[in-house]
Amino acid sequence: MIKVGVLGATGFTGEKLVDILLSHPKVELSYLGSRTKNKILYSDIFPKFYKKISIKCEPLDIKKAAGVCDLLFLSLPHTVSMQFVPKILKKGKKVIDLSADYRFKKAQLYERLYKKKHQDKQNLKKAVYGLPELFKDKVKGARLLANPGCYPTSIILALYPLLSEKLITGKVVIDSKSAISGSGRKAVIENHYSNVANNFWAYKPFVHQHQPEFTEVLKDKITGSLTFSFLPQVAGFEAGIYSVIHFSCAKKVTKDKLNKIYNKYYRQSPFIRINRKIPKIKDVAGTNFCDIGFAVDKKGFEAVVISSIDNLIKGAAGQAIQNMNLMLGFKETTGLLSL
Repeated sequence: MIKVGVLGATGFTGEKLVDILLSHPKVELSYLGSRTKNKILYSDIFPKFYKKISIKCEPLDIKKAAGVCDLLFLSLPHTVSMQFVPKILKKGKKVIDLSADYRFKKAQLYERLYKKKHQDKQNLKKAVYGLPELFKDKVKGARLLANPGCYPTSIILALYPLLSEKLITGKVVIDSKSAISGSGRKAVIENHYSNVANNFWAYKPFVHQHQPEFTEVLKDKITGSLTFSFLPQVAGFEAGIYSVIHFSCAKKVTKDKLNKIYNKYYRQSPFIRINRKIPKIKDVAGTNFCDIGFAVDKKGFEAVVISSIDNLIKGAAGQAIQNMNLMLGFKETTGLLSL
């Protein structure tokens, strides 16, 4: 059994990691840490884990965590992970970081977006961007893995085949809606149930930090005058991201043509489902799947592609465990198909 730990175990993503890891047949959960002041039974924080787990959540102790674990998940706030990653790697342990601290190769871009100087530029260059459908071979050999953001996961998976086939021209309009859990378990009024339920609003239009992330990953596929207009929004559903991508086609296409293209690129991807119907949030909520569907106008020169994921699973914890499986030589789907 591989021993794993979660740093930041009390956040939404940390909780989801624990939930999935507990039923994983190949790993043993050996350490849980957070910014708590004292040790406390994890089931006292989250009663749903009563009689499922007896481990205590304790103040972050990198030396102890690295001493009892082979691999650590860092579900910490942006700008915090880079303080701990070098110490963990020096202990010879593998790291999967779910923050943005290692998603960019250029420190200047990270510093502009997150308003803090990067403290670990050496390892920044070594980190592997963990989108397994596109970078599986690199993920398998990774010691430090940067788990993608939730919006970029839905957007990149939808756009990559089309950009690779040079089917898009002009401006791409990306309309993405997310559950509020994507912003973390923060005690702010905007995130309260009374504000979120039955509500809907645009969030950081034109300046959201995930646009440079997906642009960076797709840059080698972007040609000509192609541009992106990204409008993220918060919607009052429990879990999910729903990205509607509207674009003009460089050449005439049909639904059959798009179906063949997506199946060409994702035939070997167990968590991508190509759907000739329009995907729905409830189809993917609680799973590690990304559902992709599309529609084409009658003339064949305008199309919409829809990508839907659970923001806390395929957009965070589930994808991190999918990456862990590849890094440790397990079957990619281990512990994830029964969600």
